[in-house]
Amino acid sequence: MEKRTVLVSGASIAGPTLAFWLSRFGFEVTVVERAPELRLGGQNIDVRDEAQKVVQLMGLEDKILAANTGELGIRFVDAAHRIKAEFPKANSDFGTAELEILRGDLAQILYHATQENVGYIFDDQITVLEDQGNQVLVTFKNNAPRIFDLVIAADGIRSTTRKLMFGDEPQIKYIGVYCSYLTIPRIESDDEWAYWYNAPGSRVLNTRPDNVGTTRASFSFFHQITAMKN
Repeated sequence: MEKRTVLVSGASIAGPTLAFWLSRFGFEVTVVERAPELRLGGQNIDVRDEAQKVVQLMGLEDKILAANTGELGIRFVDAAHRIKAEFPKANSDFGTAELEILRGDLAQILYHATQENVGYIFDDQITVLEDQGNQVLVTFKNNAPRIFDLVIAADGIRSTTRKLMFGDEPQIKYIGVYCSYLTIPRIESDDEWAYWYNAPGSRVLNTRPDNVGTTRASFSFFHQITAMKN
């Protein structure tokens, strides 16, 4: 019996994970990614609860543990960096997970776990989807058109693929929160704990260790006036 063909759009986390399981259950899977190669940037990902059960079934838990960021837990501090609360990862479901990994490291693990059985097309994207009843004719930006039995969007709610499928849905409602994520040099006072500071004016500062000799940081604030208008 000829295998059913599936095209998955997006080679980040969801796409390769889905491709792993589709391939295991007998589908012929292709993943298309508009970036020219794996995108290895990003911050920490907590693999916990159902996600941890999934990676156990995939046989990838040990590899994720080996790529752990080394984060010991999270500490809440005041403006003078005095510790007000501490949540070690072994004693709390809050903050640091047992499987704490950088997004790029997880993307690499998933890619290497699938590349032998899944076809990857980088530096390309879907431009037209033509529903032909039981199949879909897919037009790509760079490659020749191909027919698939099923096309799945796993590339985020703002993706072009989702617009081709569903139009302008979903409608995104702005709630007035801005976030900036940074990778900054590690300094002598940095350790293996994450630190969280709630500042006046609806501001939050967060730093987290990584396993590559730098520190991951984020700054968030709430724009009250804009949020109230919306």
